Amino acid sequence: MPDRLRAILGTATALSLAHPAALVAQPPQAPAAAPTRAALAARLDSIAAAYVREAPAAGVTVAVVRKGDTLLLKGYGERDRDQHLAADASTVYRIGSITKQFTAAAVLRQIQKGTIKLDDPITRHLPQYPQWSGVTVRHLLNHTSGIPSYTSQPAWRQKWAEDMTPAAIVAMVEKSPMDFPIGSAYRYNNTGYMLLGMLLEKVTGTPYGTVLDEEFFRPLGMRSAGICPSKPTDPSHALGYDYRGETWRPATYVSMTHPYAAGALCMSVPDYLRWQSALHGGRVVTPKSLALMVGPETLTAGEKNGSKIDYGMGLVSTSAGGRALIQHGGDINGFASQQYWFPADSLSVVAFVNTSGANQDWLAKNLAAAALGLPVTPLRPPVLPLASADREKYVGDYDLSLPDGRILPIRIYVENDQLVAEPESQSKQVMRFYGSDTFGMDFDPTLRVTFTVEGGAVTGGKVQQRGATMNLTRRQ
Repeated sequence: MPDRLRAILGTATALSLAHPAALVAQPPQAPAAAPTRAALAARLDSIAAAYVREAPAAGVTVAVVRKGDTLLLKGYGERDRDQHLAADASTVYRIGSITKQFTAAAVLRQIQKGTIKLDDPITRHLPQYPQWSGVTVRHLLNHTSGIPSYTSQPAWRQKWAEDMTPAAIVAMVEKSPMDFPIGSAYRYNNTGYMLLGMLLEKVTGTPYGTVLDEEFFRPLGMRSAGICPSKPTDPSHALGYDYRGETWRPATYVSMTHPYAAGALCMSVPDYLRWQSALHGGRVVTPKSLALMVGPETLTAGEKNGSKIDYGMGLVSTSAGGRALIQHGGDINGFASQQYWFPADSLSVVAFVNTSGANQDWLAKNLAAAALGLPVTPLRPPVLPLASADREKYVGDYDLSLPDGRILPIRIYVENDQLVAEPESQSKQVMRFYGSDTFGMDFDPTLRVTFTVEGGAVTGGKVQQRGATMNLTRRQ
């Protein structure tokens, strides 16, 4: 593990969802006077260019399309740092978990045809998993199955260099206990979408990639779209990078057999725009099926039976600036992606990045805010003063629960009138106060530590980084 707190997740967030709450719902705000189209286009261009410098990101391709008018479609930075090849509008990226909406749409098309039913037990089509006989197709689509996610298993990361079948990957968790009773909770789950890909192949008799090509890519003219090659040779494909400790490195290799129906697709931004327009324009699935994709969905068991979750089936329903927003992001080794669709404004924002953990949500959020006439936010909030007496309440020993189940001890103390965090076996880092019991650190603009204060005492908190949220517990 690199000697920096930025590596607390390592690469455990590969294939992860850019968290639905990354764009926090905000109350409606009065829009400023509308800028001219030229001024708005220049503002969007400035935001994207600044992002590449400040995130930093090796390269990015972005699009902002409002009511059919393309305000911005452009690449920034480099798709290949060694060859100094510029990122441009046609650059092809790994899109990670944005793949899930394609998988969900393909499954829903089969439901429309009557080949499968939404509430079929998955064992009707995949009888080799009798331990999951109570799990339905719906549970897989909306992440309420309780089946453990293979990407949370430490053993999985040891196999990244190996080409593996979907069945071999599912085998990593098929004997594991359930995370929770079926239908009683939501937990983002890549195994569920792995199983959906296997189900599609079973009912169609066709490989997963071919299903998508025949159903979507060729009919919609998405020429760049397809299963990502593990070792791309086409120079239009971006290479993935990590930025650690002010050093650029090629992203850790992962065979693209691993993400499969949960995150294995590549495409350009213009091809994603073709998809998004067709999907929300009613040319991919029926209105009923699209409503299922968009959500929200409902828990069907347990204490929270009947509660809504904002995840639908491959897409997330949320809001921003008082406007309804449909979105889904993705992260996979060396790449980050985000797409927004504001239905009432006919506004699309897409950002594909070839750098891990480069805070694509900030870029998409601010491009959307500028297009909607709302305030933009800095990548790094202003650092606020913190009085000596206030610093002391945060001092103590904590345990951070990592996504793969490991516990990382962290000591927080005061040194030279600054609050410092020192993870076990890692270098100490100065904590920057942003207000409201929230701190950041200089090396990673995505990292936020938000403490929970009860009766004036800190009891723990949350750490958010690269789309993941982790619990921080204070030792007694």
